[in-house]
Amino acid sequence: MKTTSSQSRPRVLPALLSLGVLSTPAYADPTFARNDHQFINIGVAARASYRSEQDAAPNGKDRSNDFDIESARLYTNGKLHQYVSFELNTEKDANDDIKLLDGRIGLELNEHFNIFVGRFLPPASRASASAPYYPPTFDYPFSEQAPSKFAGRDNGASIWGVLLNQKLKYHVGAFEGRSGSTTSNQSDHLSFAGRLSYNFWDPEPGFYNIAMYDGAKDILAIGASYRYQKDGAGTQANPGDYRYWNIDGRLEKAISGGAVIGAEGSYYRYDNDNTLDPEIAKGKGFFFTGSYMFPQEIGIGKIQPKFVYERFENDDTNAVALAGLERKRYDLGFSYLINGSNVRIDTYYYKETRNQGLPDFNGIAVRFHIAHFF
Repeated sequence: MKTTSSQSRPRVLPALLSLGVLSTPAYADPTFARNDHQFINIGVAARASYRSEQDAAPNGKDRSNDFDIESARLYTNGKLHQYVSFELNTEKDANDDIKLLDGRIGLELNEHFNIFVGRFLPPASRASASAPYYPPTFDYPFSEQAPSKFAGRDNGASIWGVLLNQKLKYHVGAFEGRSGSTTSNQSDHLSFAGRLSYNFWDPEPGFYNIAMYDGAKDILAIGASYRYQKDGAGTQANPGDYRYWNIDGRLEKAISGGAVIGAEGSYYRYDNDNTLDPEIAKGKGFFFTGSYMFPQEIGIGKIQPKFVYERFENDDTNAVALAGLERKRYDLGFSYLINGSNVRIDTYYYKETRNQGLPDFNGIAVRFHIAHFF
C-alpha cells in the first residue's frame, strides 16, 4: 500500500522515479512498501503518435499517414536494503519484441559515493540522461550518436555521487562498448566514460536528471562528458580507437505569474580514428532548443511552445555510410501539458535537409505521451 497520498507527491516525482532515482528518500512514495528500506515502485510509459511526411507514401510522391506505438515500457525499481537498490525496466523495440532496457543493482552508501552494476545509461550528455521520455527536443536529437547495446544502454559499472551541497555531480564508469567476435575490438577492451555537471541554482541529486521540471526547480546547469574505447571503431582488419566528448547547458526558470522559460543546448564531437567506420561517425553536431510554458490553464492543461534547431556535420568521406549523413533540422510546435511533462500531447512541424543526394523532407507529428508510477 502507498505510504503517502498521491496528492502530496511533488510534481517532478514520477519523472524522477521513472529514471530510477532512489537516492533521494524525501521523494519516496512507493507503490508497495514493507518499510523505509524495502519497497518497490511500479510504473508504465507509452508514446503513441501520428506522423505525415512529404513524399513518404509508398508511391514516393504523396504524403505518408502513419500511426505508431513508438515506445511502451514497464518500470520496476526499489530497494531491498537500506544501501541496496535495484531497477528492472523493459521496452518494446521496433519489431514489437520486449527487450531488457535497464537491469541493474545499486550500492547506495550515501549521496557522495554510490556504485551501479548491470545495464543502464553510461555517462554521456544531459540529453542522453533525460531522453527519450523527457527529451529537451521533440524527437530524440540525432546529434547524440553514442553507440549502445539498446536504447542508449550498455552493460557495465559506474561510480557516481554529488558534492558541494549537491551542486557538483560526477560519474565514472567502465562498460562493454563495442564487443564480440566479429567486431574491431578483438582484445576485448573496455569502454570508459565519465561526466561532470554543476548546478548553479537548484541541485539535481540522483543518478539522472530530467529535461524539464515544470517550474518545480530553477535550473542553471553546465556539464561535460567523455568516452574512450581502444579498438572501439573500424573493423577487424582496420581497428581504431573511439572517442566522444560533449558539453551542454540547461536553463529553466519559473517567472512571475507561474510561467516557465527554458533553453538547452549541447555540442558533440566524435572520432573513429580515421577508420571510415560505417556505424560510428567522425564529425560534430549540436542542437539548441527554447520553450515557454504559459501560466494559464486552458481546458485540462497548459500550452508550451517550443522550437529546435539541430545540425550534424560528418568529417568522413564514406559516402555509403548512414553515419556519414550531414543533416540540418528545424522543429516548431507546442506541447499541451496535462500533468506537466508526464502526460502531454506534442504537436509540431519539422523540416530536414540531408546530403549524399538524399531529398529534403518535412512533416508534421502529433504524439501522445504518458509516464506514470502507481
